Amino acid sequence: MHLLHRIQPKRMISLAAGIPRSLFHIRVQTRAFNAHHDIFSLRLASRNYLRTRKFLLMFYDTGSVLVIFGMFTAVVLLVWTMRTVEVATRATTYSKVTHAVNPIIPGLTVPLKHLPLILLSLCISQTVHESGHAITAAIHRIPMLAAGASITFMFPAAFVTLPSARVEELSSLDRLRVITSGCFHNLTLWLILLAVAWSGIGQRILSVGYEDVLTRGLIVTHVEADSPLSMHLPVGSFLTTLDDLPLNSSRDAWSTYLSELTPAVYKQGWCVDTPRLSDDHQCCVHTNNSASSSSCFVSFESAMEEYCTDPVAVLSKIQNRCDSSTSCLDSQSCLKPRGDREILRITVNDEGAGTENERIVLWSGPRYEVWEQVQTTQLAPRFAVVPLGLPLVFADFFQYLKLTNLSLYLLNSLPLPALDGSQLLIILLEMVFTGWFHTPSTILDIEALRTRGGRPRERRVQRTLRTFVTIGTCTLLGLCVMLGIIEWM
Repeated sequence: MHLLHRIQPKRMISLAAGIPRSLFHIRVQTRAFNAHHDIFSLRLASRNYLRTRKFLLMFYDTGSVLVIFGMFTAVVLLVWTMRTVEVATRATTYSKVTHAVNPIIPGLTVPLKHLPLILLSLCISQTVHESGHAITAAIHRIPMLAAGASITFMFPAAFVTLPSARVEELSSLDRLRVITSGCFHNLTLWLILLAVAWSGIGQRILSVGYEDVLTRGLIVTHVEADSPLSMHLPVGSFLTTLDDLPLNSSRDAWSTYLSELTPAVYKQGWCVDTPRLSDDHQCCVHTNNSASSSSCFVSFESAMEEYCTDPVAVLSKIQNRCDSSTSCLDSQSCLKPRGDREILRITVNDEGAGTENERIVLWSGPRYEVWEQVQTTQLAPRFAVVPLGLPLVFADFFQYLKLTNLSLYLLNSLPLPALDGSQLLIILLEMVFTGWFHTPSTILDIEALRTRGGRPRERRVQRTLRTFVTIGTCTLLGLCVMLGIIEWM
């Protein structure tokens, strides 16, 4: 939301006639929506829409409270993130640390191909945000000077321009509604999206062109081109188990097993010929010995009995499974990989039906890398013309739309310069020191003109508190960014 002290007609350009001042910043604004905004404002002021206006006032009063809560919540999240990132940077070994704030950086924290989805969700979220300022301005009979959009370093933004003098004439409570309405719109849309996800409406819509094949496994929809798995997991093939965990056991079995630090699931062992077992237990001593072709196995009955053998020759077998050594031949032992071995056994069915078409793909390394490099779905197209990966695109866009709205709600509520939170902090301090329902005086004198309509001057303690909170928040945000960069390096 932009506030102008003086109207400059020469700068009010049409939507199609915007001339960029810089290749890195393109700004376009229009007055085409001003008339519609004025009509909406007049209708809300009429007797016929008195109930609607009262409802909107109560609605945005609730939003003001929630945005104030969001401001304090956002500061707490910054403190928590700084602490968790600091702990993670001090760790000498890999450990999965959950941060309260995780930046969305295409090509670093999320795939680069998701950039169009992120930009589209950001455009929608920005539009929803600015519509809040426009509606509350109409409620309080404040005209809209212009609306527009800008692109800075390919990142889009939307804005509405309001006359600052008219906004300053409002009471503190009315100004609070105008300032917080944008963040409140983002919070409202986020809650609506959560309700839609919980209701399962999306699944019902997708069922028109797709069928659920979870009972047969998961379908591979995409594998990163530079991943070693791209040659072994063709798009369209079915994945039935991870180690001995059936993927049809639950809808989140794939993501849970690969992304969380859970023990490997082996319901049975493998019968291994005793002559294949090495007496050299060096593979069991060294946790990560990439130079060795052997891996550490333990007895299925007792983890104290350790052996070294070739994992490919053992784990690639679909048959020859055992529950104990008595299930094997006299010259064999029932073994399983030791729990700390980073070996993942993926069962693949290229035809999607029948165990005779199953084969085993072995992955050596952290399991979360498979989750990052391979995308799967439980929905198969009913028709040949329907794209296989379309449900994942919609799911990613839906997720980014939720994240951008929640991020705008929290980020804009922070007391940082050029954000809504800075104006929110000024209003809160004004309410505390001059009264909750202070209304500027309408008496026009020289002092009143200097103080924008008779609003009391900002006290020294108000300026001190505002400066302290703003600098503190900027410092917290800067530390989170720097520590996050150190962690990624």
